[in-house]
Parts: sequence; C-alpha cells; structure tokens
Amino acid sequence: MEELLSRVDYRIFACGEEIFLKIDKEDLKTKRNGLFTRSESGKVIADGFVTSDDNVLLSSFFKAVGSIIEYTVDHESNLYLPTELGVREFHSGDLCNGKKAMLHVIHHRVETGTDPWSIYSRIIWKEKDHILTNNYGKVPPGDCFIFIFDSEDVLERPWPRCASHEEALATGELILEK
Repeated sequence: MEELLSRVDYRIFACGEEIFLKIDKEDLKTKRNGLFTRSESGKVIADGFVTSDDNVLLSSFFKAVGSIIEYTVDHESNLYLPTELGVREFHSGDLCNGKKAMLHVIHHRVETGTDPWSIYSRIIWKEKDHILTNNYGKVPPGDCFIFIFDSEDVLERPWPRCASHEEALATGELILEK
C-alpha cells in the first residue's frame, strides 16, 4: 500500500455560472477509506493509504461527495452535482445560451522545477489525466482543474483559474506559461 498526501484545487462552471458543491464531511469519513476527509469546497485533499488504483483518480473524490463528472472518449459528458439547492444535472447536448454544450476540462499544472514556479495550461480529455499524486510538500499552490460545461466557444474566452493561482501570480510566486 502506498501513502498519498495530495492537494488539488478545482472550480466548476455550467453555462457561465460557478457551481459550488455541497460537501458532507461526515460522509467523507466513511467513503474511499476516508482518503478525502480533510477536503473542502474547491479543494481536494487526499491523505491516507491507497488501497486501490481507482482511489487516486480525481473522479473518486467526486464520487465520494456524491457527484459525477464524466466524459467518454467520444466527448459525451454527464454531470450530477450536489449543491445547497439540490442536485444539478448537465448532459452533452443541453443548451447554454441557445448553443449545444459539453464538458471542457482545463488543467492548470504547476511546474516546480523553475524559479519562480510556472503554470502550464492545457485542455484534457482523458480520465487518466486526473490522477492525484504526492504533491503536498510542493503546495499551495498546486494543480488546478477547471470543469466548464458550456458551448465550444467558451474555450476562446480567457480561462478561469483557482484562487490559489491568482494569489501566487499576484505575489510573483508563479508565472503563467502558454
């Protein structure tokens, strides 16, 4: 068994609106071997022993909090997001501002081998790209995932970042690379 200590930030947007997940900390203690017990809205903190490779996927965290964020190789997507107002659902082909929408995932990866550290941003499509790794000694700021359910033209707009990245960019601790 491998021990994991990881932190990853995330934000979720649907049709231009930021969605905040409702996280039940008591429920997290019993799911996924308590790996995500310390997590909070906007942050995934994995701390414990990994008993299965499935537990190191970011999707395992979302399942543990009662969410589903999935997309298939043919870019079909489904989102079930528990919020304070109930479960919100979004599916490929739903309309956002009159246009067909789908899930877009942006990964802002922090490269710690430079001084100052750099952020590299890319669009990702594969579930295996969402693997949690031992990085807690290097964060904050850590990697940031932005989940955007919207029409394709959303990618032509400036991409949102996580608060930890905004703070580190303002202080010069991070620089933005393209």
